[in-house]
Amino acid sequence: MPRKKKSNGWIWIAFLIFVVALGSGYLVFKFRNQIERKMGDFTRKAPPFTEALKFEHVFSNNPEGILGIDVSQYQGRIDFAGLQLQIQNKQIEFVVVRATMGKDGVDARFIRNWEGFRPLPVKRGAYHYYRPNENSTQQAQNFIKTAKLKSGDMIPVLDIEKHSTIQSKDKLREGLKNWLKIVEEHYGVKPMIYTGDRFFWEVLHDHGFDEYPIWVANYNQIVEPETEDWIIWQFSENGSLPGIGEKIDLNVLVGGEETLEGLLIQ
Repeated sequence: MPRKKKSNGWIWIAFLIFVVALGSGYLVFKFRNQIERKMGDFTRKAPPFTEALKFEHVFSNNPEGILGIDVSQYQGRIDFAGLQLQIQNKQIEFVVVRATMGKDGVDARFIRNWEGFRPLPVKRGAYHYYRPNENSTQQAQNFIKTAKLKSGDMIPVLDIEKHSTIQSKDKLREGLKNWLKIVEEHYGVKPMIYTGDRFFWEVLHDHGFDEYPIWVANYNQIVEPETEDWIIWQFSENGSLPGIGEKIDLNVLVGGEETLEGLLIQ
């Protein structure tokens, strides 16, 4: 007897299931992308706090702040003829040059840097890098012999950043006070101390150093130094300036022109 013709209904059912699944997959994909884009607004990393933003923040918080830089042989050969004394909208008004290190070290570019800044419209200063394992009297004599500071120059600066590996903190403090005393007697002015936030609290605070003008280094992004009553804040070590090939330190001096004048040898 003849065979009954086979129905094609199941093919249409399978086709409809496929279409529905395809549509559902597309909707799920689209919805997921929308969610991911929305979540991206919350999970995306914040833009980096750039040097330009840090600079702007520092001077917006210190509107009367005066911009200064400090240099040493590590900045290489400075092109004084092409040197630009302005960063963003701020004029550079003072520069501190490293003169000596320890009992017998002299910065290889001190004389050239010192003379190079002489004709420029900035106040000049010189600093000594203190080596905590070396004799303090010899270090003071090394600075005095090298840095011929005169009226109109900034007061001398003692740069102390490291602990001694051969003597106690008390002995280190004695040496620092000896250097400060010798230098003060020679120039007739009280020197300034440059140091880091942590070192100030660990070694200097409440030990007779708070009476000196303090220049503190702290490179955090937005918070001012913890050191009390600082006069100058070195807020960046990544500054750049046309005429200087290497990165430079940037400093803000608070209190305006009157404070700057108070830091000059009369």
